[in-house]
Amino acid sequence: MVEYLDRTPLIGSSAVMRKVRAALARLAQFPWPVRIEGASGTGKGLAARVLHVMSPRAHGPFVACAVNLLVDTLAIGELLGYRKGAFTGAEFDYMGKFEQAHGGTLFVDEIATASPTVQEALLTLIEGKQVRRIGEQRPRLVDVRLVFATNANLKEAVLAGTFRRDLLYRLGDLPVRMPPLRDHRDDLPELIDYPLERLTRESGASVRSLETLELKALHSYDWPGNVRELEKVLQHFVIFEELPLPLGAASPEADWRERLDQVLAKNGGNRAATARELHVSRKTLYDELKRRKRAANEE
Repeated sequence: MVEYLDRTPLIGSSAVMRKVRAALARLAQFPWPVRIEGASGTGKGLAARVLHVMSPRAHGPFVACAVNLLVDTLAIGELLGYRKGAFTGAEFDYMGKFEQAHGGTLFVDEIATASPTVQEALLTLIEGKQVRRIGEQRPRLVDVRLVFATNANLKEAVLAGTFRRDLLYRLGDLPVRMPPLRDHRDDLPELIDYPLERLTRESGASVRSLETLELKALHSYDWPGNVRELEKVLQHFVIFEELPLPLGAASPEADWRERLDQVLAKNGGNRAATARELHVSRKTLYDELKRRKRAANEE
């Protein structure tokens, strides 16, 4: 996957995110490997892209490689490339990930899961700055800036015998820590507005704004899946115009469906007034009434 990136946003005005951007901007100016740490879904891949865009290599390729997805028997061919006919199934010349990233950045995701074969290939790249495709004798020089991500402690992995000590030393110690979403909830308005606008544009749907109680529910949620989970929640909202459980249940008005008949009768059947009192959109209210009508007809 080769990408040429012009602009990649790293959203958030909180002190935590300002610190992250400052670290990325400083590290981007140097050629050495950078380690991006953080739990799953915190945006480690996005941070790697931002670092690339801010670096002198911004006009070169950005190549991502998720080593946890590489089948070990094919890993060397995927990383180093191969010559046509080098092995069964090699039907064409293939440029591996290292060569694809020449002049740019190679982002290695989940490096702690790398097999011994992959670790050896990475060590060879860092030490020799060259690759030799399978089936070829001639080495090819490559100029690659390595950025890698992990949600595991690599020093502990070395002690456990699952990660090479010499590779750990070659990778250096230049870390950037991506914070969990619960640690920068003040960024939620920005983290909601930007992707919600994009999702609305992509879907072509007419989507209502999030209401006050819904925003409070989002702010009080613990976000175990971090910004990746937020993206999925917003996709659900674009489609159904309501928050999924458990976020829907987090609102004190989550039982609005049970109160619907009572509030509708109180307002003399006025749907607009009922929707306002229940803190839902008119469309959400109308859809619920249609659903009830269909269910009654099927009985």
